[in-house]
Amino acid sequence: MSFNSLSFAAFFPIVAAVYFILPQKVKNIWLLAAGYFLYASWDSNYALILFAVSLVTYAGGRLLEKKRHRGALALVIVLTLLPLLVFKYLDFFIRNINIVTSRAGLVIEDPWELILPVGISFYTFQALGYVIDVYKKKISAQKNAVEFFLFVSFFPLLLSGPIERAGSLLPQFRKKHVFNADRILRGFLLMLWGFFLKMVISDRLSVYVNAVFDEYKKYNGVYVILAIIFFSLQIYCDFAGYSNMARGCAEIMGFDIVQNFRQSYLATSVADFWRRWHISLTSWFRDYIYIPLGGNRKGTVRKYINILLVFAISGLWHGASWNFVFWGVINGAFQVVGGLLNPLRNKAVAALGIDRRSFGHRCFKTVCTFIPVAFAWTFFKAPSFMTGMRMIREAFRYNPWVLFDKSLYALGLNELEFSIMLIGLLVFLAADIINENGIVIRDFVKKQELWFRWLFYIIGIVSVVIFGVYGPGYDAADFIYFKF
Repeated sequence: MSFNSLSFAAFFPIVAAVYFILPQKVKNIWLLAAGYFLYASWDSNYALILFAVSLVTYAGGRLLEKKRHRGALALVIVLTLLPLLVFKYLDFFIRNINIVTSRAGLVIEDPWELILPVGISFYTFQALGYVIDVYKKKISAQKNAVEFFLFVSFFPLLLSGPIERAGSLLPQFRKKHVFNADRILRGFLLMLWGFFLKMVISDRLSVYVNAVFDEYKKYNGVYVILAIIFFSLQIYCDFAGYSNMARGCAEIMGFDIVQNFRQSYLATSVADFWRRWHISLTSWFRDYIYIPLGGNRKGTVRKYINILLVFAISGLWHGASWNFVFWGVINGAFQVVGGLLNPLRNKAVAALGIDRRSFGHRCFKTVCTFIPVAFAWTFFKAPSFMTGMRMIREAFRYNPWVLFDKSLYALGLNELEFSIMLIGLLVFLAADIINENGIVIRDFVKKQELWFRWLFYIIGIVSVVIFGVYGPGYDAADFIYFKF
């Protein structure tokens, strides 16, 4: 049951309506049941894994509060990570071991061929962060089992985050949330924007992107360049769309969820990009891996090693494949190179008399940031490292005429669909620029006259209903991050 499915369109209003009607003492039980129902709709057997992770971290938190012991922490961490390691990485380990042992005629068979449970990387890290925070005495262990199990399985976050911190979300389960028309409207508008990003833009981009990446041997030059650029935009609209829907669902019911994206492609450096992209995961790696490794406290060399290591782990978190690891390392390397070149850039800016605050200079830095980020995304999307390398090489073929001979319309999107996609991208860019300048569009619309507000709402709804892509047979397309 995905956010952009008809079943969720029936599920969520019922859950929200009943939540407001129920007495306070059973509201959390209702949300807990809703979370497990949503998760079981994907695979009822995997709901047992969600329960096991919740049970281990609940008991582990209580244990670590009574006995703060590194050995106990290590045990809880291993038990919490075990399902993730088995379901996501066992096959990866076996394949790589076989590469080494096959020369000696020894091959290990994978007897299980396990399917990755949806959302396991997200709820595992959310639960793991809680355990570590209890160990560090940042928060107290949760004694109410219903509230804790709800923390791990809160349905707006369950499938693809954002990864919330226990210190922020757990106290909200003890607050009284009542029907609030203003919050419902704000949440609805946030969800509507998420639907627009996903169904009007991302799902259209995916048609062209998949056509090129699936048949990468047939295409080169402009075809590949556009596929790389379009995938960079697709994954942003897809995941930011999901995060906005999740935040909107939570806000309707009275919960405040962390913002996961902040105008990411308006970043002026790769380091700035990662402060804006998947903020909940990036901050998780910073707080629970980068800083414990020493962060930037042990010298410049150690700082850069830590950055590379954290981004390699981030790549592996995204997928059990070496091309994901390379994607992570190359993003870390961009930051290392950026740090090393920073003194040289400062001298060049001073020598040339460049105003860093000028519009032109900011645009230049934004473009220079987007290019390496998009380059790295190639290895995220490509099925293998060698495929990614081939596509990068083929992108340098010279064939600009395909921009004008209408051959681009033969890759799944006709001229009308292509035009709708480009208009959607312009709307998306305009919204990000407005937000970057400190204007909250929802608040701006709320201050306008009644006719303007309703015109805005109707245009938004009609745009999604009429121009949304619903897939073959009107089946909703899955979100990209469901596989992680």
